[in-house]
Amino acid sequence: MSECPKCGGTDIAIIFWGLPDGSEFLKEAVKRKIIVFGGCIVSKNNPEMECNDCGWRY
Repeated sequence: MSECPKCGGTDIAIIFWGLPDGSEFLKEAVKRKIIVFGGCIVSKNNPEMECNDCGWRY
């Protein structure tokens, strides 16, 4: 995916904004830390990625 601009880590998750649908695909992706939940309020300035190493959102 990419490299964290804060710590240089490469274990990066995509941030999912909005209301999750509860699908098995989404549950599995969250379990594997490929996707993390960002919240229900969606704006143009929301970060898109989160580092699983340090927690930085960018």
